[in-house]
Amino acid sequence: MKKLISRKVILKTPIFQVSDNWLLDPEGHKIRRILVEHGGSTVVMPVDSEGRICLVRQYRYPVRAYLWELPAGMVDTGETPLQAAKRELAEETGLRASKWRKLIEFFPSPGFQQEKMTVFLAQELKPGPARPTDDEHLVVKWFTPDWIRRQIERGKICDAKTIIGMYAYEHLRK
Repeated sequence: MKKLISRKVILKTPIFQVSDNWLLDPEGHKIRRILVEHGGSTVVMPVDSEGRICLVRQYRYPVRAYLWELPAGMVDTGETPLQAAKRELAEETGLRASKWRKLIEFFPSPGFQQEKMTVFLAQELKPGPARPTDDEHLVVKWFTPDWIRRQIERGKICDAKTIIGMYAYEHLRK
């Protein structure tokens, strides 16, 4: 176990903050770690009565590409991951679900950030009006699990949360 010696926030944004941390390891060595601190995210696997999965397509500036992804978003202060999942599903797709199940939790990049993502299966869906944020320009579409799996295998869907969510869902179905 490493002991924290000092911590200084060097950047604070509405989404995350970056801190400069000095630690002492059990052998007495000083170690520096720059961390991205994030309150966590939630991911939703909406599955309709026909077994189709709802994905959203949006432009992701960091990778300079449009990606098909599961609906997802930040867990706001005071929210549980499930509350955030319900909010994000309604905001991005207009869907509401009456049946929820946690599929998996994971750390997408634990080498430099603490963000935890929680994937939920959402079923027994009802449509409603979507309320995306001003900067979200989403296309919402339904796909079969086979189509999604083929796109993952071909490298056409390469978003980690969608791949992990899909494999967790496939494992549950077996």
